[in-house]
Amino acid sequence: MTDSPASGWARRTTSDGAGAPTPAEPQARVLAELRRGDVHSVRLVTVDMHGVPRCKLISAERFERVMTRGHPWALPLLACDLWEDMAEEEKELGVEIGFGNGLLMPDPSSWRRVPWVPGTAQVMADLFSREMVAQPSPRQVLARIVGRAAMAGYEPVFGSELEFYVYRPELGDQGFEAVFGRQSWFSVNALGRAQEFVEVLNEAVRAAGLGAYEIFSEHGAGQFEINLEPASGVAAIDDVVTLKMAIKEVAQRVGLRATFLAKPTNLWQTPVSGYHLHQTLKDGSGVNVLYDPKAPDSLSAVGRHYIGGQLAHSVGMSGIAAPTVTAYKRYIPGTWGPVRVSWAVDNRTALIRVIRAGEDTHLENRLGSSDANPYLLAAVNVAAGLDGIANRTEPGPPLRGDLFTDQSLQHLPTTLAEGIDAYCADEVLVGAMGRDFSRIYSRLLRRDWQRYIEHVSDWEIREYRELL
Repeated sequence: MTDSPASGWARRTTSDGAGAPTPAEPQARVLAELRRGDVHSVRLVTVDMHGVPRCKLISAERFERVMTRGHPWALPLLACDLWEDMAEEEKELGVEIGFGNGLLMPDPSSWRRVPWVPGTAQVMADLFSREMVAQPSPRQVLARIVGRAAMAGYEPVFGSELEFYVYRPELGDQGFEAVFGRQSWFSVNALGRAQEFVEVLNEAVRAAGLGAYEIFSEHGAGQFEINLEPASGVAAIDDVVTLKMAIKEVAQRVGLRATFLAKPTNLWQTPVSGYHLHQTLKDGSGVNVLYDPKAPDSLSAVGRHYIGGQLAHSVGMSGIAAPTVTAYKRYIPGTWGPVRVSWAVDNRTALIRVIRAGEDTHLENRLGSSDANPYLLAAVNVAAGLDGIANRTEPGPPLRGDLFTDQSLQHLPTTLAEGIDAYCADEVLVGAMGRDFSRIYSRLLRRDWQRYIEHVSDWEIREYRELL
């Protein structure tokens, strides 16, 4: 529940767009580091549809060849759920290709050391068929939309606020013993109770070169928020994925567990977690094009239209921003998650909150659940915003008051089924994210929903079994 930094949106950002090094330059840097001899293993990382990092651990010697030739990866895994099952109707990445392999091609510009694992580095990889046809992996979906933004003259800038829970496993009610209590929100006490975790995480984040500028206890028992400095394009979201890996692995190393599940228990002490995505657009000279000091609310016409596009597509965006059954427990009153389609200036009850900060004026889209896939969340936000710019979509005047309860505003979907149906009905989003991606993604989530509604919950058993 904090703001991204008030400075940095117009100037202090990294870029994978104009001025980025040629592929040969980062590849040469990687080779030089490998030949120093202190890296013995490389994680070749891709991200599945749910945002879970998947990898192969490759010897440093083999990785030199992998940089140019790629490395085998089963194409069906792109369409698998968390249990490595596929939707029955997903033939295109299954029986039609004989469940065969493609290639993971590393992006050498994403190379970084994994400081919490000695002698290990990692690199993000993109997925291709054996014939080098690009596949719709989440990172590649974002890269394509960032490319569309570049063609329109814009460079998306992202600042990420990640909420998550840290707990002791197999203890307490529902296998969850929080590392601090509900009363410890924003407290020094909370940091002290989790001191080892915080210290080791901060050391890992600094050594990995991640731009995390603050961590603090949120309003749930065991709930933290960590925030990243603004950065541009795909590289900004690579940092988010690496940060999430660091959080989960560091927690395990100190005997704890971390989860980005939106609501990890049914206890009142664990309110929902979100992923608030701060955004702006820069032009080719690095100027924030959403900002106009002479305009109402400091928003340029481009800024209004970018907001207008996200509002117009927010119902469909929910199918990407809330990809689990649990995520929809945010879209109800009393959770501090958004409930209705709305925008406002510095109002946390709105779905889109504009933060006025001079040249660093930007928007915060609060739609994302903490368990959203970071690449897909960024992609769908930019896709919707670009559509608003292209069609000059006006958002209307900024609203005031309690927008959670304003029944004149459109309500967000409240179930995974509604969310994925809304996404599939939004032809603009489906076209922007890609029809192959949308086919795989929607089938996967509909399969999750079907499995969920067939399951008899603990609540149903306690409620009905004894007396009915």
